[in-house]
This record gives sequence, structure tokens and C-alpha cells, in this order.
Amino acid sequence: MKKLIAILLGVFMLGTFTSCNRMISPDKLPAQAKQFVAANFNGVNVLSVQRDGLGYDVILNNGTSLEFNHSGQWTKVDCGLNPLPAGVLPANIAQYVSANFPVNYATKIKYDDRRYEVDMNNDIELRFDKNGNYIGLDD
Repeated sequence: MKKLIAILLGVFMLGTFTSCNRMISPDKLPAQAKQFVAANFNGVNVLSVQRDGLGYDVILNNGTSLEFNHSGQWTKVDCGLNPLPAGVLPANIAQYVSANFPVNYATKIKYDDRRYEVDMNNDIELRFDKNGNYIGLDD
């Protein structure tokens, strides 16, 4: 009985520790994530990188937060009140935003293999399909 309890406790603790977020060095990010940061946030330092079971959470020293999946593909870029860098938005989404919101700009983008959600600085959230075609406003 003691062995069974010890085994169950060990399995529980292993599950608990492996599911926890842990801080890692920025150089441990996948190559694709490092390239994305370098291309779009040149000169901005990485403050922290947290690894979880699904991917990576990155905070930059300008307040931007980034999320990457396990392979290093971005899933969220949040620049707070600042505009997203020009290279972050897919081309057709960037064209839609500039054509339909000429005095506004995108501050956040999320992607989940089905669609993109783009937050604008005027509190409007736009939705696009996985190909970047406009679907509508988020409710």
C-alpha cells in the first residue's frame, strides 16, 4: 500500500512540475522565434522568456508581449498601445487595415490556425480567416 501511494504521489508531482511554466534564456527560443524577434523588433531587448507545455511567452523591454507555439511560429503579438511593426501583419490584412482604417493602426494580432484577430487602437477587433480574408468584427 505504501508503494502504491508513493507511486501515485510521484506521478502527481511529475505532472505538476512538467506542466509549470519555467523561465529560460532567450537563446533557447526556437530559431524561427528568434528570427521573428530580430526581424520585427530589431534593437529591442528580450526581458524574459517563459516556456510552458504549449510554447513560449516572451516579454520585450518596450512592453510588447509575444507568444510562440512549440515550433517557434508566432501566435500572438501584443504591442499594447503602440502600432504593430509593419512586417507582422500578413500583406492582405495590412492592405485591408490601411484601406479601411487610414487614421488607425493595429496594436495586437492573434492567430490560431483557423483565423486571425486584429485589435485596432480605436477598440475595434477585426476577424480574418486563415488566408487573411476579412470575416467581420468580433462581437
